[in-house]
Amino acid sequence: MVFRCDVKKLPSKRCSHKPRAVFTLGEVAILLKLPKSELVTGLRDKTLLSVMYASGARAQEVCDLTVGDIRSDTNAASLTLTGKGGKTRRVKIPKGCAALLNQCINRRGISGKRDSHVFSSQTHEQMTVSCVEEIYKKYVRLAREQNPELFREKSYTPHSMRHSTATHMLEAGVPLVVIKNFLGHVSLQSTQIYAEVTQNTRDQHIKAWNEKWGPQPDQPTDEPVSHPVIPDFLRNR
Repeated sequence: MVFRCDVKKLPSKRCSHKPRAVFTLGEVAILLKLPKSELVTGLRDKTLLSVMYASGARAQEVCDLTVGDIRSDTNAASLTLTGKGGKTRRVKIPKGCAALLNQCINRRGISGKRDSHVFSSQTHEQMTVSCVEEIYKKYVRLAREQNPELFREKSYTPHSMRHSTATHMLEAGVPLVVIKNFLGHVSLQSTQIYAEVTQNTRDQHIKAWNEKWGPQPDQPTDEPVSHPVIPDFLRNR
């Protein structure tokens, strides 16, 4: 007896992506200014947030970062990050972030100690992911208190910074394949989700634009039409 299977009736697996909380450029700037760098922990936190945004590193990757993983040159520095499956990649960070990283290392007195972890907690030489999560909770909470009109997502995690880096790179015109290699993705499909995120971001901006600068149907038609106020960024320089 021969059994036939109609493949068309088999349920197909659909991949759905959870909504990703992404910081805006302005929100990133606010977060990076919050830690008080005159304090040891404040300098550590400021450097941690800056490095994660500049490199797109995962929380575990930045926890594993050692002094020996940093290579400095005149205008910048590069980091060797160890990702999933033990795969390594080298990413460059800008001069300002490199200077902050060097300051943090010197403050801790671990310069030249290649095996020392760059980021430590009060109880461990190597920071844990849970500690990174607490740092993000702390500064997002402070940022919301000072800027109640911003940080509107329900929750943010350390991975939100990685999502933000990728989203901002894509919006700046960086090709997906370059972002893929920068983030250490195995396949381009993993990187493709950021194209959807940026489309959502554009839709939100267009909606806000239309609501603020679009025609208002409730305006009386018998009144003289005044010229709209043009936003500064649209005026001729």
